[in-house]
Amino acid sequence: MKVLMLSWEYPPNIVGGLGQHVYDLSRFMARLGVEVHVITPRIEGIPDNDHLNGVYIHRAGNPSNRQQNFKAWTFYFNGDAIRQAVALVSNSESFDVIHAHDWLAAYAGRALSSVYEIPLVSTIHATEHGRNRGLYNRTQHEINEIERNLAAEASHVICCSRFMKNEIIRQFGLSAEGISVIPNGVDLDQLQDVPYQPGIIIPEGVWPVVFLGRLVPEKGVDCLIRAFSRLSADYTCLRLYVCGKGPERDRLEKLGQELGIGEKIEFTGFIERTDRNYLYSRACIAVFPSIYEPFGIVALEAMAAGTPVIASDTGGLAEIIENRQNGLLFPPGDDKSLAAAIAELLDDPDQTDGMRFKAKNRVREEYDWTCLASATLNVYKKAQFKPGSGYLDGEQ
Repeated sequence: MKVLMLSWEYPPNIVGGLGQHVYDLSRFMARLGVEVHVITPRIEGIPDNDHLNGVYIHRAGNPSNRQQNFKAWTFYFNGDAIRQAVALVSNSESFDVIHAHDWLAAYAGRALSSVYEIPLVSTIHATEHGRNRGLYNRTQHEINEIERNLAAEASHVICCSRFMKNEIIRQFGLSAEGISVIPNGVDLDQLQDVPYQPGIIIPEGVWPVVFLGRLVPEKGVDCLIRAFSRLSADYTCLRLYVCGKGPERDRLEKLGQELGIGEKIEFTGFIERTDRNYLYSRACIAVFPSIYEPFGIVALEAMAAGTPVIASDTGGLAEIIENRQNGLLFPPGDDKSLAAAIAELLDDPDQTDGMRFKAKNRVREEYDWTCLASATLNVYKKAQFKPGSGYLDGEQ
């Protein structure tokens, strides 16, 4: 089977979980014997065409980080992706399935599927409505409509959690039969100890509490900072490491200063794998306080690394974590409850060790990429024999 994937993120351009997902899925699909081609934006200094980990990578258009108008850039990238795909087909490449990831690749996926009559599979990683907890302006409504059309015209839709499946059915009117839940996975080899090149250094005697993710409102980092301020006087060795980049950074740094704990918070920016593994190996707790979270790859990675996890009881996080079994859950946005959960793990090392053990086992048993890639391959086979449109009968 030959598959064409369309994604606006692919290493080394990683913005959020989508890029890591496409990277892992594509290379594990290649291990199953699938010929995978990925079209993704051009990156300065990186070859336009490459063959890495068994995956054929084609970079087109302009780098996304150089565009001030992101919406306009998205349309240009889709046009460039279509031209790249046409060139591949002209050079005797033919594809059995097109797989478009999220709305940023929707136009290219829909157009190529229609013109070449190739089944379209779409993965909806998140929705505009969910990210913003509603639709409040013209751009958000436009993105919501793009998502709706992508889901409706696909032969099959993939999402990462039951939470997302219900959201897609509710928001876009799709039938449950047209949606498959295939969770994100973890490559355990990527979490093994690697030679550490100092980037982040945690001093001896410091108890690190770690957050990894994009600094955007839906990740709830302000709740974590407020919870941390409740604990800093009683737990003087605690330090908070906020790892990631995003538009919320300045506001979050200011919040820490206002609460009088600015010197106890380190904003690291985006971190590479070696720093991530080092932080997980040293952290006493990893916290993921999202308000909206379709899945939560970073929480899964922390569990796989053996780091005790606390997360908000919402979305896909609530499906990964069983409260007081393999982690702790708290009500989203409740900084008092989060502070109590952190203190509970700090004060009860026996409970913490038990959760850590169960978490690692669950990741090994349920979130292995080989199995998840095989499940995706089954969706591709199903899509080859099913026409597009996931609308319920009678809906338009």
